[in-house]
Amino acid sequence: MLTDRDNEPFAGAERTAGAERTAGAERLRGLQASRRNREGEPLDLFVAAGTRSMLIGAQDGGFPDFGHHIPDEMGGLWAHPIKLLDGFWVHVAEADAGGSAGGEWLQKAEQFRNYAYFNEHVYTLPALELEAVRSQFCPDGLAGLAVELELRDRSGRSRELDVVFQARSDLRPVWFSEQAGVEDAPDVAAAVPGIGIAARDTAHPWTVVFGAETDEAEAAVGDYGPDAPRTAGPGAAGHVKRRIELAAGGTARLRYFVAGSSVSEEEALASFRTIRERHAELRGQKRLRYEEYAGRTTVELPDERLVEAFDWAKVHAEWLHVDVPGVGRGLAAGIPEYPWWFGCDNSYALPALLTIGRQSLAIETSELIREASAKANGNGRILHELTTLGVAAHPGNAQETPHFISCVWEVFCWTGDRAYLQRSYPAVRDGLEWLFAGKEETDDLLPLGYGIIEIEGLNVRLVDTAVYAWKALKDGAEMAELVGDGEEARRWRRLADRLERQIDEELWLEEEGLYADAVASVGEVRERLPVHVARADAMEAPAAARELERLLASIEEAPADERRAWLFKNWVVNTPLEAGLAPREKALRALDRLAGEEFAGPDGMYLSGMYRTQMMTISTAVQAVAEARYGRMDEALRNMGKIAGTLGRRLPGSISEMSPDYGCFVQAWTGYGLHYPLVRQFFGVTPRAHERRVELRPRLPEAWKEASLDRLLLGGEQDGIELAMAIRLGEDGDEYRIELSAPDWTMQLSLPCGEREEVEAAGADCRIVGRADGELRLEARGGTPLTVRRIRRSATGGA
Repeated sequence: MLTDRDNEPFAGAERTAGAERTAGAERLRGLQASRRNREGEPLDLFVAAGTRSMLIGAQDGGFPDFGHHIPDEMGGLWAHPIKLLDGFWVHVAEADAGGSAGGEWLQKAEQFRNYAYFNEHVYTLPALELEAVRSQFCPDGLAGLAVELELRDRSGRSRELDVVFQARSDLRPVWFSEQAGVEDAPDVAAAVPGIGIAARDTAHPWTVVFGAETDEAEAAVGDYGPDAPRTAGPGAAGHVKRRIELAAGGTARLRYFVAGSSVSEEEALASFRTIRERHAELRGQKRLRYEEYAGRTTVELPDERLVEAFDWAKVHAEWLHVDVPGVGRGLAAGIPEYPWWFGCDNSYALPALLTIGRQSLAIETSELIREASAKANGNGRILHELTTLGVAAHPGNAQETPHFISCVWEVFCWTGDRAYLQRSYPAVRDGLEWLFAGKEETDDLLPLGYGIIEIEGLNVRLVDTAVYAWKALKDGAEMAELVGDGEEARRWRRLADRLERQIDEELWLEEEGLYADAVASVGEVRERLPVHVARADAMEAPAAARELERLLASIEEAPADERRAWLFKNWVVNTPLEAGLAPREKALRALDRLAGEEFAGPDGMYLSGMYRTQMMTISTAVQAVAEARYGRMDEALRNMGKIAGTLGRRLPGSISEMSPDYGCFVQAWTGYGLHYPLVRQFFGVTPRAHERRVELRPRLPEAWKEASLDRLLLGGEQDGIELAMAIRLGEDGDEYRIELSAPDWTMQLSLPCGEREEVEAAGADCRIVGRADGELRLEARGGTPLTVRRIRRSATGGA
């Protein structure tokens, strides 16, 4: 059997990097996941991602045609904004065995192994008495790929082998490029001496180059034999062939490299040479970068599965870090169908990104969305979707603008970056003006338009838009105060108060114990319901179809202009709870119902409590945040556990967009269901970096008696400080140990404290600042470790 090679293909990388074993290195070493491939499995995909390129293929080692946004073309090697290759394949034969007919293609891997920054496919070739491991990684900062093939003899005899590396180009643009007048054209390929094969698009300068590590390899255009794997599209094939000696029981390693450019063949060739000459160094640099991020925001919890999912989700953020020269750099939404940028997705993902120490990436993503929105819309509206060609494919749903405004506030509170706030504030002001245009002088502040769920026809006054608009007004007022715009701050607070009252009065359904999905006239709903009935039938949800039909019949005679609140049971009815808008009594009623089987499925929250056919990580994440918002930590953990429970269901080491195992196999907003509630709510960390202050309100689930958080970054990545916290809960009392690395920062700690409990503090200069509502509030300076003990006393006064 093959043995694990200690994560180290591309020999020499560790020595080149000179990496010292750190906590981050050990954390990264623990991120290994594998799967035995079996015949008849559904299409399971993988990604090997760099900041400039990403390889998407199948876990069995192939490169199948698949895709929704670009039919048959979402896989292969991408260097956004273009695709480079449909895929690559390896053929091995005994020397002089008669060409392609005398050997074997590496077609079906026996095992797939996934690591944080590279992956492997393991093959057995019984007819050739060989075992093979194919490893690949995409270097950061370069549009390309490095592949290593390790062949191990199991014949017990020395021999020569012919090894062929074949690739098929498919130089084409990303989805929606036709809106910018960019159309695909056929590719042509040619052999390049000393390199291998170069292919280019016949209508554009797009080029891909591939070859072996030695310039002695034979290069030829076209397929290697009639049985060579083929793919859809107007690409061009080519191959390079090498003859090697393999000793009895020995091992041979061969390397191949790919590089591309959307600018010129010269740039592609330069990148190819860099990757070929520096592949070990580039891999070492990549490992060090991943080690650094693996070592930030580490947690130790009683729930090992949750820790594993937490750590893998940090890696997912790096897989989704997409850098496109001339367009921008930021966190993409998902792979394989959404490897570009979204206003909605990032308004969930960036607050989570801040909790794992990726402040720079959060700022870059935020500014990319803001600048692209200004260019596309010019009126404060935040776009929905931006492709890597720079095309604004959708101007934005109504909820995205306020959601983004609150995201800007969160980024600022974590980083304290006043220059970022100054750059962002005009968009905040314009966005609120766009959202409430013509409404301020009326009695109706509920914005009109599509919200998160984007269901056809549901473009009325939606609860998620209203709630995020309320929060944006409050957060916008905070920002206005800081930039000296007091008049707007006061105005927005008045609007927020009015909108809060309207949401409470119009959207709360007392008889249901829930908030409604929408406010609309009978005529608006009557017009749209037939579409929803047809949709329910199409989704094979007959109970939902019948419920909608009954609703339609019940309003047949109602006046068309009668305005009502409507409950369609979409998951967004939990957004008033997520945002903390709901009064506690109403929130607890709603949370109790949402936690039941009507809304909660085996792997998370249903997208609809009426349909009960689909679950998604984001609906579950919002529910987890909502539960924790009202102190229901056990219920929050239950939802987080459902997300973590889907880890590896499709891709080892990853969590799918749709629960448990479909949609994008990696999704940015997963962090909102893991990183955000754990750091912001369980450990209770609320930074105010611009004030050099952090509020701490730790609350753990009942079953957790110990938990720790280490190396949490507060402030910017270059000038920030670190926070560590260890919690131990016991029958006689609890202990909280906190370290804040900077003496010029202040921490404000809020702990539960009953009448018969006392608090002792040691270490940092600490004082009690208040005691009310079952909580004790303390304040301490950073720079010196602080230990706080909460001691329970018996009725007789003894410990």
